[in-house]
Amino acid sequence: MLNHDPFFRKPWNSFFKWLYLFLRYLSLAIQIFHQFAVPYLNSGKALKSNCFAWYVYTVIIGQFQTTAVEIILAVRVYALFNRSRRIVIILGSLMTLEFVILVIVVSGYFHRIPSIPYCILSKPPHQIIYYAIAVVTTQSTLLGLALIKQILARRAGWGRAPLVSLLIRDGTTTFFIICVILFCIGSFCELRDERTVIMFFWLISIISSCGCRLIVNMQRLAVYEKLVHCSPITSEIEVYFPSGLSF
Repeated sequence: MLNHDPFFRKPWNSFFKWLYLFLRYLSLAIQIFHQFAVPYLNSGKALKSNCFAWYVYTVIIGQFQTTAVEIILAVRVYALFNRSRRIVIILGSLMTLEFVILVIVVSGYFHRIPSIPYCILSKPPHQIIYYAIAVVTTQSTLLGLALIKQILARRAGWGRAPLVSLLIRDGTTTFFIICVILFCIGSFCELRDERTVIMFFWLISIISSCGCRLIVNMQRLAVYEKLVHCSPITSEIEVYFPSGLSF
């Protein structure tokens, strides 16, 4: 299966190759790990320390997955704004804020989670909503910047360029998917519902699929533009990292 993956034919120094492998195969490994961890955590024999480790593990993995998707979208926005430092500062600050809020919630409230025999169904602290708000803010900013650039692009005459259209479509889809997941998590938190933790399993699968699809779509666009040898926005933006690493 690995040998037939087209991303394995890409150079090993490609940042997006490693990001793709992380989202696809590490996520698969995580789900396999859950097949062994969940029965133990639901056996009634798990120690309190094991339960606390599980709570921390879920938010860390969820954050890594979400950040991976945000990086993909952020690089696109960064390219559209001609590698603007302001964009780096804005998006970098928002992503950092997510980690800061997550650390505060984990260190300040996770030890207060009630201890029950089946700890995988423990009620999470409702303060996790603050983290969800931070993620939605980052996603809203990414989508908002893309929409602003589309308006400017239309005025410049290349608003329907493939890259702009792809960014708006993928960004909007990802925004709504993540918002729906976080809305469900937030609602369950407010209701003090045990299903909040169960949403974690859906989060891993859905975010992984979204991230892989974002990378694949960008790769297909890059291949298409090489074949047709024309891009109405080639002189305006470059879909590359400053170090030269491309999709």
